Amino acid sequence: MCGIAGILSWKNKDNSSIIQRMTHRLSHRGPDADGHWCNGAIALGHRRLSIQDTSNIANQPMHDVSGRYTIVFNGEIYNFQKLQKTLMQFGYDFKTHGDTEVILNAWHRWGIDALSHFEGMFAFALWDNQEKVLYLIRDRFGEKPLYYFMTSDNEVVFASELKSLLTHPDCPSAVNPNAISQFLSLNYILTDQCIFNGIYKLPPAHYAVFKQGEAPQIKQYWSLAEAFYEPKWSISESELIEQFNELFTDVIKDCSLSDVPLGLFLSGGMDSSTIAAAISKASSYSNPMAFTIGFKDKSYDELDKAKVIADHTKIKHFCEVRDSEDVNFVKSIVEKLDEPFADTSMIPVYVLSGLARKNATVCLSGDGGDELFGGYETYKADIMHNFFRHIPFKNGLSKLVQSIPVSLNKVSLDYKLKQFTNGLHLSPQEAHYSWRTIFSESEKQVIINSNYKEGIQNYNPFTSFSKFYNDVKDCSMLEQHFYVDMRTWMVDDILVKVDRISMMHSLEVRAPFLNHRLAEWIIRLPTKYKINNLRTKYLLKKSQEQNLPHSIIYGKKEGFSSPVSEWIKHEVLEQIMDNPIINDWFDKGQIYKLWQDHSAKRMNCSYKLFGLFCLSSWTAQLLRKDN
Repeated sequence: MCGIAGILSWKNKDNSSIIQRMTHRLSHRGPDADGHWCNGAIALGHRRLSIQDTSNIANQPMHDVSGRYTIVFNGEIYNFQKLQKTLMQFGYDFKTHGDTEVILNAWHRWGIDALSHFEGMFAFALWDNQEKVLYLIRDRFGEKPLYYFMTSDNEVVFASELKSLLTHPDCPSAVNPNAISQFLSLNYILTDQCIFNGIYKLPPAHYAVFKQGEAPQIKQYWSLAEAFYEPKWSISESELIEQFNELFTDVIKDCSLSDVPLGLFLSGGMDSSTIAAAISKASSYSNPMAFTIGFKDKSYDELDKAKVIADHTKIKHFCEVRDSEDVNFVKSIVEKLDEPFADTSMIPVYVLSGLARKNATVCLSGDGGDELFGGYETYKADIMHNFFRHIPFKNGLSKLVQSIPVSLNKVSLDYKLKQFTNGLHLSPQEAHYSWRTIFSESEKQVIINSNYKEGIQNYNPFTSFSKFYNDVKDCSMLEQHFYVDMRTWMVDDILVKVDRISMMHSLEVRAPFLNHRLAEWIIRLPTKYKINNLRTKYLLKKSQEQNLPHSIIYGKKEGFSSPVSEWIKHEVLEQIMDNPIINDWFDKGQIYKLWQDHSAKRMNCSYKLFGLFCLSSWTAQLLRKDN
């Protein structure tokens, strides 16, 4: 895994010092090598975390043998060895044993069509010195990030992370109110917005083309929606299980290729346990390791389950048990993130990544399994919503549920019931969006100060979700929810969290479920093989009955999060209240009321308060920058 940066200046400016500063800000993404290349209009920078072919000859920026193409690449092409063999049959020679040179030669052979051959996670920039064209490319699901902006002189500036862009003297820095609105609603920011106006995120499965005298072109090279319109599998359950196991084994073999120590994030849930079972049998890598974080609060702890899997698969197991986190420790994590972000699971992911990095450089994770196989509790809520929304006494039911005493346990029954009944009067699409909503639109009207109401609340983040529903409007409603979650929650929360947090520790994390061949196969399963009579991940569980203990397969599902409900103490409130930007944007009295309601257990406001705390911690950097 690596960090990339670059500047395209048609006026042939000398950007060598700027590109060095930009890549320096990415040193955590690549501690093993630092490379720069400036040639006329283009300046490219790279920080390397050596995974495949750790020799210096594989450092970047890298040029093809003809000198026409130059690349800076972040990610992994899992099928690079297969592609290398194919390209050698076409007469290509290779000096390295890694995937970067494979990309260059594949591009030389197939041009933009090379993207259809790549399996993996990637963001890369490729300069065509003959045609004087810059290409920026991002992987199909958006596992690897790529930010960019254009200056008034039509310079193109890009990087793996915002903090790198911010070192450029012309980088925009005005806060985007639409992004703040999204954050208040979701505790994260979607791809179609950035916290700073004028900075953009290249969407997943897209590439950008920049050529002098022409308008930039943003094009899609792969469509997730098309997979949802493919015919569903019509073979027997046993044949489906056989096909899945064969395909998953093949994917795991490719994903476990590494010239450095490899491990696994093991939670005890179905996704990571399935990977553990597969990797323990894979011949491509020996002696894998597993890493788990536990909590003293048992309602959040999954350590016992993880130990069962580690023993069952005979994988060497490392674990660490955490108590309640220190406020300043959490604040230090938030301040390292590019944009405001408040997924509570970032805390255990940070600790887990640190634990893993002591022993491994690469880890596999189960990300994507819930979205593909229908594993979230919200999908059960979607199914029940279709029934309960038609009952005549839903308003009375909602009022009754709101009076239930509050528990601060992990995603407690009372919390789920209250979220569910709040969505009964909504359309199926709006209800699904509401299951994870932090501040509703009406709540935002109350908490935001009058000077900022129009700027922040003139935009409803649901509009960004509704356009994705249109992509698959002819599919079943449940499949529409799956698709929308993959385009929003997964790419902008789950994958952002894993990338940024793991790279703080210079740790590469791979998600086998997001191999596009595997994902397309799973998407074509009839819905009954995903959710069957409210039983989630039906086929995945069936496929593992010969590989995993019954207690793991059919045990209660646990999400991966941190016990912040009990962690929200007065010190957290003080951190929020003492921030002048927060005081400028928000009504202090309403924030204090949230804390009072939470402390008295009248309402579980932990996600709201945690979000405000993270926003406060992030904006504190703006104050330091101004000073």
